Amino acid sequence: MTEPLELMGAAPNLQRVLTLCADIGPGLMLGESVEGVRCNYPIVGGDFEGLDFKGQVLAGGEDIFLLRPDGVGQLDARYSLRTDQGELINIRNIGLLNMTEYGRQLERQGQWPIPETEYHCTCTPVFQVPKGRLDWLTRASFIGQVHYPNASQVVIRCYRFY
Repeated sequence: MTEPLELMGAAPNLQRVLTLCADIGPGLMLGESVEGVRCNYPIVGGDFEGLDFKGQVLAGGEDIFLLRPDGVGQLDARYSLRTDQGELINIRNIGLLNMTEYGRQLERQGQWPIPETEYHCTCTPVFQVPKGRLDWLTRASFIGQVHYPNASQVVIRCYRFY
């Protein structure tokens, strides 16, 4: 069914609300599974800055990564942030890593990260926050762009739909 153009409405706007740089430890390879190759990556620290808040990425989180047989990577990360004012923010981030054929070849050869031109990675963060000034994070939908500047760091830029 094709919807008439006038009924489709305007595209949603995006507002950047958070950038976080998470430090990642060496992966713990679980190996082949029915779904693909699994590897757990511990989140060991980092920092973040938001619209009116900033602070630290806490050690203890993890990204449970799955490389599917079709070459698409699935991210499933859970981690916590602590703001400079002491507020705790829990995040669950689910995403997809799509690589070009050349990017997959580089990754199979053990190169990571691969050049940004060889992948596209997005995520959908969901936030748990205490009642108060940050609870707006629980009343909106978000999308994130994921970049890998080096093998031990991930940068996620989170945007709010409105």
